[in-house]
Amino acid sequence: MNEGLKTAFSYPLVRAILSRRSRRFGLGMEIDQGPLAYKSEKVPVPLSEEEEAFLVWMGTGIKSKNISDIPPHLGLDLEVQFTSRANPSLGDLHRTEIFYTNDEGTFMVKLHDILPEDFAGLEAREPGECWEAILELFRRARVRLEDGRAQIPDKPPGMASHNLWNVNKPGTTVFFPITDLTAGVLDLLFFYVRPSHRYNFVDEWHNNRPAGTERWIKEGYIREEMRMPLIDSEIRFANGYIGEQAMICQNFFLAAQTMGLGGFLFSGFSGVFLLGGTPFYRGLGFRFVMSEKHIQPLPVGRDGVFEAFCPPYYRSMDEAVDAFVEMKWSRWKDPKYLPYRQPEKIQAAVPPPSEREIQIVKDIANYIYNTYGRFPAVMDPMYARFAFQAHHLDCDFYDRHYPPGAYTDLHARHMELWHAAKEDGS
Repeated sequence: MNEGLKTAFSYPLVRAILSRRSRRFGLGMEIDQGPLAYKSEKVPVPLSEEEEAFLVWMGTGIKSKNISDIPPHLGLDLEVQFTSRANPSLGDLHRTEIFYTNDEGTFMVKLHDILPEDFAGLEAREPGECWEAILELFRRARVRLEDGRAQIPDKPPGMASHNLWNVNKPGTTVFFPITDLTAGVLDLLFFYVRPSHRYNFVDEWHNNRPAGTERWIKEGYIREEMRMPLIDSEIRFANGYIGEQAMICQNFFLAAQTMGLGGFLFSGFSGVFLLGGTPFYRGLGFRFVMSEKHIQPLPVGRDGVFEAFCPPYYRSMDEAVDAFVEMKWSRWKDPKYLPYRQPEKIQAAVPPPSEREIQIVKDIANYIYNTYGRFPAVMDPMYARFAFQAHHLDCDFYDRHYPPGAYTDLHARHMELWHAAKEDGS
């Protein structure tokens, strides 16, 4: 471990929070006019692999198995992965994944299909051993998507004007958490058709008609009086999962502070432009679909690495629902994936969804897809809202324009702590 890593592992949380600030001016950057005008005289220095690995793993990396200490009869069936990551995830779903770009290329850190037993006890290891595991796991999960820096929006309306001067410049690494909302909506639909709920989803945009559940109301399985508005509930579900992006970015922020890196969170971009849904920018290279019912193209996934549970990756919503059920409950079937001393008792107490429950979710999902030409009904299947950029700080800018205290001793010593070996050739 270099001296920077040793410092980061021991940095106090309270100190990191109290000294956390957006520090946007990096090496090689320029503000070309106004009272903060300044042109950096220093050459941009890209983040090292170690710096990116530390940020990613502190942001959303897997640590071990989750505890999942929820009464089996009161909602444990919402749990999907039993994976403990650095950020919380509703229902332990963890379908928010990191895409990032730097001078070298564009990458994804593909964690959603890595099983938690590979990380057992990671948080209890000594710093050196823990770091070796983190770096190995980061390399294992990283997928190179393309060579070269991603072509993301560089002008409005794709990117807000206040971000144009420093976002995605040489030497920076820009991290984009992307959320698969199809998986989240399906998991919550299953949760709410269980016997403890049996909610009646009604489409408030179509006179509160049942959202594909007429048969199940007549058979007495769905409680007609337990109405849940379809669109409103979808937006609330989505907000719960999109919130993970902000939590991940806050983790990035605090990790950057422990490292002495500059960085900032931003959201002034259009997801359609960023993900690649226009002819103007390749973006992150996501696939988009259109139909006569769509106002704009919908991002459904990055082929082969991160695909939504909806067409065109599946021939129908029936197939998509079946795939989701297999993805989720395959984790439940094998006792070694569960964190409990007596996993077989938990398995007996939490049965997988019945054929009837699966069919009800299929009927609701098909209603949404047939009515709105998409799934989910109003939210993008793959959703981009927040981003975090990290870079090496040009402290001379802050010395010129700010009183002492604009940056910490760690920022001033960052190159010495993290890059000394490279500078002296050792």
